[in-house]
Amino acid sequence: MKFSFKLLSILILFILSFSAINAQELPFYDFDQVDYYSIDISDQNISKIEYQRKKNSYEYKKISKKDSLFLSILRNNYPEKIEEDFPEKIIKYGFKKNDIDKKLYPEINNIFSEKNCSDNLESLCIPIFRDILIFSKKNKIIGIAKICYSCHLATIIGTEKSIRNFGSCGDFIKLEKIMGK
Repeated sequence: MKFSFKLLSILILFILSFSAINAQELPFYDFDQVDYYSIDISDQNISKIEYQRKKNSYEYKKISKKDSLFLSILRNNYPEKIEEDFPEKIIKYGFKKNDIDKKLYPEINNIFSEKNCSDNLESLCIPIFRDILIFSKKNKIIGIAKICYSCHLATIIGTEKSIRNFGSCGDFIKLEKIMGK
């Protein structure tokens, strides 16, 4: 009887410790620098650029490469992979670099982590990525996160971790506060 009770106790202890290990949040990035870029552009100005783009395509005119890339940054999944010159590109389009206090890095690391938590929220809006975080390690870009606070959507590249639940359980709100939005 004592043997089976000890065995059961060990088994329960093993299961609890294993589940605790799996419940840990795994960071997307191992970074030593986070640069935050944002742009203050109205939906109306974006609509004007999009209208001009559509008008030019109907008239078989070429849209400027600058406008096309700018819209891809704001609306689409550009870049699809890490580009070392990405910070220079977004600055050319009017994004401003904002300083982040290094004391906030642990909280940012916690937000940008693989999680089991899920709000199961669906967004019905079309995102405009006005906020971009660029993660670096030893002055080399390792990750990029484009954020749309209105839609609670993000485009995240440079991680092998699951980003499926990114922003869940109040993380978009926490990130907004950290970034001063």
